Amino acid sequence: MSTREPRRILLVDDHASVRHGLALVLAEEGVGDCIEASGRQEALAAATSEPPDVALVDLSLANDDALALIAELCARNIPVLVCSMHEEPGYVRRALAAGARGYITKREAPRELARAVRDVLEGWMLISPRAAEGLR
Repeated sequence: MSTREPRRILLVDDHASVRHGLALVLAEEGVGDCIEASGRQEALAAATSEPPDVALVDLSLANDDALALIAELCARNIPVLVCSMHEEPGYVRRALAAGARGYITKREAPRELARAVRDVLEGWMLISPRAAEGLR
């Protein structure tokens, strides 16, 4: 991880209350400052104006293709961690194939979310136990 602080985290979720909750968790855990986007266009605009250090992306974006967004962010060298309610192996595989460096479910504890973001910022690949269960 570079010495530049604070880290910029792009939160992409179509539910404002979820984005707010994620931002609170990451702030409380001292992970970094959050930029919020409700969908693909907002996320790409935010990533263009001030590139984040990492993006936390939901797979279920209303009227948007989250997998295309993941690929676009990765093409800009922005590491992506998926945070989704989907735990099925097919979702995990598709997200990783699109370039995501990690996959965590929304059922994980807040500290696990913070740890996952930190791990991806450090260059690690991470799959939460619930999401990895079906990959065996």
